[in-house]
Amino acid sequence: MDHKALCHLAARGFAVAATRLGAPATQYRPTTPASPCATPHARVMAAFNNDRAFGFAGPALWDVPFVFALLDTADVQAGDIVTCGAETYFIARAEPFRPPLCVLCNAVVTLSTTMAVAADVAAPGGYATSGDVSAQTAVATFWPALIRPGSGAGVPGPVQPGGIHTGGYEMFLPAIPTLSVQPAMWVDDGAGSRYTIGGARASPWGVRCQLGRQQV
Repeated sequence: MDHKALCHLAARGFAVAATRLGAPATQYRPTTPASPCATPHARVMAAFNNDRAFGFAGPALWDVPFVFALLDTADVQAGDIVTCGAETYFIARAEPFRPPLCVLCNAVVTLSTTMAVAADVAAPGGYATSGDVSAQTAVATFWPALIRPGSGAGVPGPVQPGGIHTGGYEMFLPAIPTLSVQPAMWVDDGAGSRYTIGGARASPWGVRCQLGRQQV
């Protein structure tokens, strides 16, 4: 069987279905760590659903924002970002003959670090200046991401009697070109919350981080 021809036919079928069922969307393909949605890669028709059969029986479930995309898959890669209406997704997995797996984002984040961390990721030492933004340098700006409660990381600091420990969080975001996300980097979600990255793991799906929320 001609694998290339089959991929083309499947992509064409997805495109026809998206034209009938979907809405106008914009696809981005980041090439730098700054402003990944500054320049569109393509204009497409797309629909999203939590059911891979696209029965459209219900919306994405609360705190389970992993959905499937119905769109032309001829030019789709993991790491692409797709905006449709007021919603933003990034493609976590794209395989032949299958609808891409996407993550519905709920934040736009900026990652920053100190020069010590940037120069020596093997022995990061940025925790000491976690509250001093003047000592930090932004290394990735305006990236769509998913932040949700989960298995997070504690942030070192003084222990006060009766102090309330912050809950754990996890973050999913696309792979950022030329940047390796490391522990001791910081995340600003643009809505007044800042987090410290306690652990990060890159994979073909993107980057998954453990976060500790800064209280001061």
